[in-house]
Amino acid sequence: MRIEQKYMNCIFYFLILIFNFSCLTSLYAQKKVEKEKREILGEGIALYTIILANWTSNDLYYENEFSTSGIKGYLSYKDKDTLKTIFWREIDTSSAEYKAKNYRQAADTGVIAEQNLKKISDLRVITKTFSYEKMNVTKKNVNIIEDEREPTTYEIMMMDFRSMAYDEMRKDTAFYTEYQGTALKAVPVDMGKKIKVYIYSASTSEDFVPFGGDYFILYKKKEKELVERKKLHNRIIMISSLYKGKASDASKVTYHKHKGDSPELITPTDIATLLLYKTIIDWDEHHVISDEYTCIFTLIDRKLNVISTKEYEHLNKKKALREKEEKKLSLH
Repeated sequence: MRIEQKYMNCIFYFLILIFNFSCLTSLYAQKKVEKEKREILGEGIALYTIILANWTSNDLYYENEFSTSGIKGYLSYKDKDTLKTIFWREIDTSSAEYKAKNYRQAADTGVIAEQNLKKISDLRVITKTFSYEKMNVTKKNVNIIEDEREPTTYEIMMMDFRSMAYDEMRKDTAFYTEYQGTALKAVPVDMGKKIKVYIYSASTSEDFVPFGGDYFILYKKKEKELVERKKLHNRIIMISSLYKGKASDASKVTYHKHKGDSPELITPTDIATLLLYKTIIDWDEHHVISDEYTCIFTLIDRKLNVISTKEYEHLNKKKALREKEEKKLSLH
């Protein structure tokens, strides 16, 4: 009898141990997902703000009828509490401007003294600077400086990383796919000791919102060394900007699925895309569904909720049953 009691006690304590371990594992997983959620949301909104500055500044550039002759590119970056967009050109090496900058003239004789310019970065000239104070990217809040100037050391660095990303894309077109109806755009983001260049597929039509066709390249800032590259979605998903559900739906929801090597959670590029196209889309919510988790992003308040896909499917079944019952009652 005592042996049996001992045996039962052992089983009991073992079950308690398993239960406690299961609770701790679940709690750890929850905390991990919450941390990832906060990081993704923060990164997604930051990426959205930078791309919005690119788009807004580009629109303003054309609206002001500034010359596009010789313009090599533009990018946006954060400078304290201000977002700046710069446009630049490169000095033609066969021009008088190049010769004047490339050599120092001896003051008295005008004789060419020593060569001055040595790096290609020295040839870049900032033609226009668009500034948005307090990160408020609107056409009303812009300050445009039209005077040409030399780029700062930081601007040269950001231009270099942008250029490196485009070189990387051109070298490996099998990995970086440009889908029909889209154009690949590189956006460098300062992450502290590293620079993350997001590459996204910009749609050439307002009829569809593109999800996927996106990547990131991670570089060491100091060494300018590529340490990681990743394809965020294994395909491109085009969703109509018009809502295709019922007009009576309480909430207008669209979704896409993450399969295969795609991340378990929504990506920063997904969030940036939703916010960038917010003004032209017809829906209120977007769901990203993977095997493990479902992410629910509401556009009006930029809230992100993460639940298990099992729970999500259970809630959808309950909703479908409720709607079925309501339909039956309405027929009587």
